[in-house]
Amino acid sequence: MKVLFLTLYPEEAASPRYRVHQFLPWLRAQGVDCTVMAPMTTDTWRRHSGPNRQGRAFWYHAQETPARLWQIIGAQKYDVIFLQKAVMSAYVHGFGRLLRSLSKCLVLDIDDAVHLAPPHPLRFPWSLAEDRRQVLRLMGQADQVLASNNWLVSQVEAADGMATLFPTVVDTERFVPASTPPPDFRVGWMGVPSTSTSLKIIAPALEALSEDELVVAGADTKEVHWAKAKFANWNYDTEVSLLQSFSVGLMPLPCDEWTRGKCALKALLYMAVGIPCIATPYGAVCDIITHGENGWFANTPEEWRAGLTALRDPALRRHLGEAARATVETRYSLKQAAPRLLRHLKALS
Repeated sequence: MKVLFLTLYPEEAASPRYRVHQFLPWLRAQGVDCTVMAPMTTDTWRRHSGPNRQGRAFWYHAQETPARLWQIIGAQKYDVIFLQKAVMSAYVHGFGRLLRSLSKCLVLDIDDAVHLAPPHPLRFPWSLAEDRRQVLRLMGQADQVLASNNWLVSQVEAADGMATLFPTVVDTERFVPASTPPPDFRVGWMGVPSTSTSLKIIAPALEALSEDELVVAGADTKEVHWAKAKFANWNYDTEVSLLQSFSVGLMPLPCDEWTRGKCALKALLYMAVGIPCIATPYGAVCDIITHGENGWFANTPEEWRAGLTALRDPALRRHLGEAARATVETRYSLKQAAPRLLRHLKALS
């Protein structure tokens, strides 16, 4: 079986890394011929991403569009096309229809509310070439849609699509608890620059932390204005050890339609290394965390402060962290999900 994985971004981005690339060694070991294509090289994507990006407008799309077109034209050689997230970061008229017409079997994989709007819309006058309903149509036309949370499943079904719940998972053999817990209380947040504005939601609660108690990794430092925070760069090689250095992980969220489509990856990463997560009770995290059992929910600044105060207790942190790790191992682990993905692909080829 030959499968072409069309990802929106290169492997360094979290979405293709967790929804595609981490499955490839297992699939290949089972005899699946896997090819992955993104419309951007890693170096080009980096130049257009992050706080120092050179722009998401004309030049980004001018490079992305012809590269994706040639990839779609070659789709006929494969038994299954696995489209991860969307055809391109802007929904250009005709590209969805062309992909569907050239695909023997099309799987759409979504872990964001990409049906609401393109990740990087075109500007006028180029926006006249956009088809904002492209993803909605693909939801209905795909042979199978893998959706990362229950709300996305409902959105696919509303578009007359065939939806299967397929949560984002983590490699529990890589993300493991520290051999010994960190000696000092440390609260951490790990993410990407575009989501660091969510930290403003809990700013009043974080003001109570001392200078050695807050670590922010991967954030846009222009968006986070706390003299007390220690900033760290995200790095694949050090992300596990950095997570293991946290006592508590933070996942604040704005409660809007876009975040309803999120897969709660932050929570899963914290939980996989055996630390409790304090999260806004909204979206997919409500399917993962049970308050007071394997994590903590907080909405208001008072609730966030109360959660941080309660989790200063090492015994409570240990209890929640062990339950959190068990939840991920049982329901959100790569070794549990990889055979499921293979069954889905074989059923369609």
